[in-house]
Amino acid sequence: MATMVNMNNLLNGKDSRWLQLEVCREFQRNKCSRPDTECKFAHPPANVEVQNGRVTACYDSIKVSTPV
Repeated sequence: MATMVNMNNLLNGKDSRWLQLEVCREFQRNKCSRPDTECKFAHPPANVEVQNGRVTACYDSIKVSTPV
């Protein structure tokens, strides 16, 4: 039954797990030598909440506008 509920959330677009990004562990220790654009992990600003080593991206911030 739990699988059915999770599948329904995915189909209804309410499951935001796909928007979660792992935060760079080195960045959290102020030790990452890579620029934000070259590190494969998130480098969130101080005002972004980190939960369990992850941040959730705003869907609107990552949408790609399509030409009409």
